[in-house]
Amino acid sequence: MIAIAYTCAILAGWNSRQMGLQKYVGRLKELQRSQHRHSVFWVGLYGQLWVNAMEFWTDLAHDLMRLKPNKLPYFQKGLRAMTPIQSAL
Repeated sequence: MIAIAYTCAILAGWNSRQMGLQKYVGRLKELQRSQHRHSVFWVGLYGQLWVNAMEFWTDLAHDLMRLKPNKLPYFQKGLRAMTPIQSAL
């Protein structure tokens, strides 16, 4: 079971990186670093947590979007990124 879960997380993280969605899931590589900040495994796990949290807190998230209308384009980019991340999982 552990091997299957690990493999699924790695594949989901790899798909997220290939689609260019890592910037929504975690921090990108900093200029001083020679390697990525987070592994593909971490990106896969955190992407799944991000989507699950967004589904759980969707009402609160939409209330916050209504409070900050000037930030709406950024919120919409994040919401659009959530669909491919869900398909990668």
